[in-house]
Amino acid sequence: MRDPSTPRRAALPLIVAGMFASAALPPRAVPSPHAAAARFCTLMPGSTVAVLRVEKDTSLRFQPAGLRPMSGSGVREGAADSMLATPETPLPAARVRLQQLDSATRAMLAHEGVTDREPVAFIRAAPYRADCRTIRWTDSVPFAVPGEVGYVRATLASRDLWIDGVPLLIVPDGWNYPYPRRRGLVRALALDAPLAPASALFSLNALLEMPPPVDAATRSAAESARRARALAWGRANADAAELEPARAILRRAVLDADWQAAERVPSRLRGTYRVEMETGDQRGTWYLRTYDRPGYSWRGRDSLQTSADLIASPHVNGYRLVGYAAGAPDALFNVSLRDRPGPTLVWLATDDRPTTPGNDTRVVLAGMLEFRMAAAPESLWNDLEPFVPKSSAVDSMMMARMGHTMQRGEKQPQLPLSIRLKPGGDVRAETTFVVRGTTLRVVMRRIDTLSIKRPF
Repeated sequence: MRDPSTPRRAALPLIVAGMFASAALPPRAVPSPHAAAARFCTLMPGSTVAVLRVEKDTSLRFQPAGLRPMSGSGVREGAADSMLATPETPLPAARVRLQQLDSATRAMLAHEGVTDREPVAFIRAAPYRADCRTIRWTDSVPFAVPGEVGYVRATLASRDLWIDGVPLLIVPDGWNYPYPRRRGLVRALALDAPLAPASALFSLNALLEMPPPVDAATRSAAESARRARALAWGRANADAAELEPARAILRRAVLDADWQAAERVPSRLRGTYRVEMETGDQRGTWYLRTYDRPGYSWRGRDSLQTSADLIASPHVNGYRLVGYAAGAPDALFNVSLRDRPGPTLVWLATDDRPTTPGNDTRVVLAGMLEFRMAAAPESLWNDLEPFVPKSSAVDSMMMARMGHTMQRGEKQPQLPLSIRLKPGGDVRAETTFVVRGTTLRVVMRRIDTLSIKRPF
């Protein structure tokens, strides 16, 4: 998990068998027995970015447009194939005027003789299923409305697919574009929340576009360049920088390079902890051991930070330490990443900021202890239930797609903590919660600095 700005619970983590994913963001569920028969892919993002004004909505028949998947895949034949687009399938489209266009696409159009400053073009939706094959349009929300100005990321179709010599742009992720009519980029926001204008998204994304890196050195150089460009854009566009989705894009670009530095630093919170819980006459003790270095970011206080604050201090605002739980400290020595179904997982989050000047002098940190319910004694589960966040609609849809019903021990309570670091290496958090008339006392204390070497 390299993105230091993406919220942890934005979507259900993908089910993967790789060791890296198990370490950084463990799966919440087990796929259905039929999942092995279906392989999935993700389309490469379109290389054309543009601001357009819709002149007329229409429809165009489906034609394969050579969209590039990131991986080969296939889905078993079945009833779902009735949704596949055929040459007779009409798909929503629009005739548009391209008011702004990235330089690479403009050069390709010029090569084909299209040299207008604001050329006319067609856009056509191309919704797709898990194997990247185009399916019929079923959304009740219009794809495009005449008179509206929107931002799109699309793929320029080959010349033979143009409409009477007019360029054709293919938009597979119609839930995102044209923005802001299509709200996939900001679906977590209220419908009346102010959004960054289409022109702001165009200028930011066009500025951040980079050639694909060929090795670690070019990747690092690209991230540093993106960071510098994003900071410059944020200073020059202060108002738009505070509005989604420009705010999220800006944060990723600024923090990616800083995250690379932060995750290389051994965490001063690494080690083995004893966790004591008490509620009424129920008491329980369990243990956890963390990795030695941060696993991925934590969006605690960072989610409230303004873009102006970020520009003033462009450093990650926190991280998560992945850990493993056991009923006794000796049992932690037997933890193996290759165990299946695997050890009980824990995540210790903190607003420790290892790359920020002066961070080492901070001795009181905001944090959160998140764990699979199975880590705690079962006698405490009823009292931990109120601390389990409700599943989002995206999470619920993914669970249903996998045919999985979450077991109670897989649920993940989240306990906010104030963590105190004392001289001599003592780390301690003690918190009392009162929920629904019940008092829950939690004491977490580091008993040694033994940690697990992070494998990714």
